[in-house]
Amino acid sequence: MARLLLLVVLLLQLAPGPLPLAAAPAPTIREDLEYQISLGPWSDVARVHLVLKELEPGRYQAEVSGAAQGMWQLTSRWLPERYQAEMVYRDGRLVPLLYREEFLSQGQKVMKEYRFDYEHGHVTLWRQAQGSEKVKKWEVPLKGPVYDPLTLFYNIRLGVFGPLPGGTTLRIMVLPTPEPREMAFKIGAVSNKARQVMLDYRRSESKAVDQYFIFLGPEQVPTLAWTRVPLFGKLTGRLLNPGEIRKEGLLALPPSPSASLKRQP
Repeated sequence: MARLLLLVVLLLQLAPGPLPLAAAPAPTIREDLEYQISLGPWSDVARVHLVLKELEPGRYQAEVSGAAQGMWQLTSRWLPERYQAEMVYRDGRLVPLLYREEFLSQGQKVMKEYRFDYEHGHVTLWRQAQGSEKVKKWEVPLKGPVYDPLTLFYNIRLGVFGPLPGGTTLRIMVLPTPEPREMAFKIGAVSNKARQVMLDYRRSESKAVDQYFIFLGPEQVPTLAWTRVPLFGKLTGRLLNPGEIRKEGLLALPPSPSASLKRQP
């Protein structure tokens, strides 16, 4: 019996453990843009990254994350922040599935999550404050295309809304509050290889309309944007690495059959 027990112990020691699970492949970074934020006389109060990742063919994650710089790390009320969208390419456009906001509010971490349910035709908002459970705040019908800011940004870059000549206004339905909301983009003319766009946007908690002035490069990427902030003056974002803009193949989509036919001699 003693020999049998010894044999069992030896076998257990020599037997291989559970096979390690294969690690999931890391998402492919399609683009990583960095912006410098200036506020009034202060030239570098924060840095913001805009990153697009390919999770799998046809499925993507876009993320904006920002953090204060220097002394602003102590005085900033809102940063660091994170905004994240998960989306799929369907019927020639990017369709949002999930949009998250993570920020500080009165010293607490807050997470808001918008979930798009196309099968049942509604969008819901879930909110979670630090140390509490995630709570469903509201649910509204999803009657037509509704975009979060990140999905909207990449759809504009893909030309989903068609040509936008100077003098036109593009109106897009964006995340509800739960009341419907829209963004109005007033398209200007091209000057010095940049197109100026004025964005009118009403915040949910105010009847006032915020105005943003955006300068787009040839790839429809903002190289400069600014607005006015009470007490501080001009809030400006400037692209630091324009050479990293993905000019072609942003989504790494296979060419369409029609495009393949056009390339044939």
